[in-house]
Amino acid sequence: MDFNPYDDFIFFDSCAFDGGCLEDQKASQWARDLLEKNKKKVVLMHSVVTEIRNPKTPGWIREIEPRSRQTVRLGLTSLEKETLRDIENIITDNGALEKRKADCFHVFEAQKYGGCFVTSDAGIYKHAAIIKEKYGLNIVKPTDFAQLVLMHSEKT
Repeated sequence: MDFNPYDDFIFFDSCAFDGGCLEDQKASQWARDLLEKNKKKVVLMHSVVTEIRNPKTPGWIREIEPRSRQTVRLGLTSLEKETLRDIENIITDNGALEKRKADCFHVFEAQKYGGCFVTSDAGIYKHAAIIKEKYGLNIVKPTDFAQLVLMHSEKT
């Protein structure tokens, strides 16, 4: 996978900063810091902002919000509702949606705006290929994303 993170919108899943392994967490923070240093603003989806504002979220993660651009929640068109349902079916393997509903919406919103979704959630990542094929969204692990950022930062 090779795309330039400086040419696309970048969306981080909240678990990229406080989930998965420590290596993923560090990679997410490092990549985000390098992007900001190079004047690339990361966009927070409104659905992720809700998670970041949770009082149980570590303070250093909550500090990300004021430095970020944010999407706003809008009503969905019938075509967008259909796309969301398809993403829900892909991610849940047609299983129980309730536990994955927020994750599905994060992926939906990221594909709506295009670009890249960085996540350490294996339940999302394992569907990266089909979502890329159907919707053009790059879903990447934080460590892989950090490598892309480094590679393309040298070119900027």
